[in-house]
Amino acid sequence: MKKLKIKISYFNRYLILSIVFLFTCLFYFLLPTLYDYKTLQKQLEAKLLEEHGINITLANKISYKILPSPSFEINDSILYSEKKDNNEFAKIKKLIIFVSARTLYKQEEIKIKKTLIKEAVFNFDKNSWKFIKNYLQKPISENKILVKKSKILIKKNFSNDALAIFTIKNLDVSFNNEKNQNNLDIVGNMFNSPFKLNWKNDLNFSGKSKTILKLSDINLGVKNEIQKSIFEDKILYVGNQKLNFFGSQVNIKYKFNDKLLTFSTKESKVNSIPLFVEGKIYFKPFFFKAKIDLKKINLFKIFNQKFLISNILNQNIYSHNNFNGNIILNVDELQRNKVFDSAKLNIHFKNGKINFDNTVLTSIKFGNLKFIEGELIEANNKNLLRAKLEFNITNQKKFYQRFQISKNIRKPIDKINLSIDKDLNSGDLKIFSINIYADDKKYNTQNVKSYLESINNEINTDSIYSLNNFFEEIFQLIN
Repeated sequence: MKKLKIKISYFNRYLILSIVFLFTCLFYFLLPTLYDYKTLQKQLEAKLLEEHGINITLANKISYKILPSPSFEINDSILYSEKKDNNEFAKIKKLIIFVSARTLYKQEEIKIKKTLIKEAVFNFDKNSWKFIKNYLQKPISENKILVKKSKILIKKNFSNDALAIFTIKNLDVSFNNEKNQNNLDIVGNMFNSPFKLNWKNDLNFSGKSKTILKLSDINLGVKNEIQKSIFEDKILYVGNQKLNFFGSQVNIKYKFNDKLLTFSTKESKVNSIPLFVEGKIYFKPFFFKAKIDLKKINLFKIFNQKFLISNILNQNIYSHNNFNGNIILNVDELQRNKVFDSAKLNIHFKNGKINFDNTVLTSIKFGNLKFIEGELIEANNKNLLRAKLEFNITNQKKFYQRFQISKNIRKPIDKINLSIDKDLNSGDLKIFSINIYADDKKYNTQNVKSYLESINNEINTDSIYSLNNFFEEIFQLIN
């Protein structure tokens, strides 16, 4: 009985000690509920500025949470790029500041472990870009800044509508003290396509950074390395970029200053086909020009890509008034094309519009098709190529053989002019007018006009046989 009493006595002692310890811990973790929250608001603002170098105006409603770790939660805060100029960078619906449990004993001594921003809207304009650039060029805190379920609006200035919208699922900003390196990791969506971005800025070498971008929907990976240098007392940036997509790889070397960027490719291939690109981008005013030489390409495959049609065209990414430039694409061989063998595409971006004037598709057998005018437009929720075309026929016999025109309806011919609308989302083609010439004399096409009206000006170009049948009908009708 004495032994049993001793055992129970020890058990009670441990139980009492455990209860005392539990209540002591609970009391310690509840100390922040006794803080002066008006003073705490100013303290947290000061610590965020000191720790992270960010200007945040906190709302006066602050709540304290014990789990999952001690933290202060603040709703409806504002982040400034320049507080003195009242340059608002972001509106933060929910801000959670995690603090060290070891520093809870005294309000003035609390230390920030990490900061979580949720459901924020960031406005990226001229002022905020400058702030971000300066912020990431110097060592930031080893304590992480996390961003979740937020949006980034790209704007010309704060009062303008957004040019583009990015959604952020997770964003992580941190500093690696051992490597003296700032790190940025983002997972989100841009132009309705998921992406992952990793950026590292090596502070041991001023202006040296590395970026890796992955777009899973289009199987695109981009790796970029850049280094700042001084050339003839002027700042010059030199870099290399690698693009991997659909089994292809493009290696780009570039250099730029505040006025001009020049670039060219080296040892690049698209689907194992050699590729060469060179060009220039002028910043003030913005204008670009590029020349692309490619051995082979499937143009229909490019225009059928989800990213091009659904995102670039539907979102009108190219339509900004200051997006001006010219791309010349030379293709030696058009793959899986039963009409044309090669192409020279002239793509002009001007004042928010894109046109293909003077583009030429060539058949080595019978002639070429020239775009006198060609423009991408949006009508009835469709992306259309509206064009005036000139079909120059250098070999009549080969032309008639290609389109399988019956010998009894063949006529002398050297040129066909067409006005069309081509739906880029489908194989539908509308032909509004067609004129046929021989030795500069025009055939009577009144019956052709009536025929086009009877079929609502529509033909389908998914099949070469549909095109053959159309030309067969046309040559029966002309006089």
